[in-house]
Amino acid sequence: MKNLIVILCLCLPGLTYSQNQPDSLYIVTYTTGPAWDVNKQPNEQQWFKEHSANLSTLRKEGIIKAGARYADKGIIVVTAKTLNSAKQIIFADAAIVNKLFVADVQKLNVFYEGCLERPK
Repeated sequence: MKNLIVILCLCLPGLTYSQNQPDSLYIVTYTTGPAWDVNKQPNEQQWFKEHSANLSTLRKEGIIKAGARYADKGIIVVTAKTLNSAKQIIFADAAIVNKLFVADVQKLNVFYEGCLERPK
């Protein structure tokens, strides 16, 4: 019993710390997946409406911090406690589950803080 108490005392501070860690930033890169129909416009794709609604919810919840498109890719920057939790958020999207898009989630290490705005 004494050993169990010692183990819990050693482990619990680490568990508490991990739960109280500040959010980190992650970058998500989207590319079209095997379910993408090249003969249809984006808004005509199956699962696209659900994907847009999911992104809207994530923006309203403050999880998405920025988003952009470049070439044939899309990116978003999200906050989460861990890489695994960021992946859980992104991979729950119906468009990812159903292979309309493929998503790659990576930790983002910001080396220069700034403010992104659309050029006017």
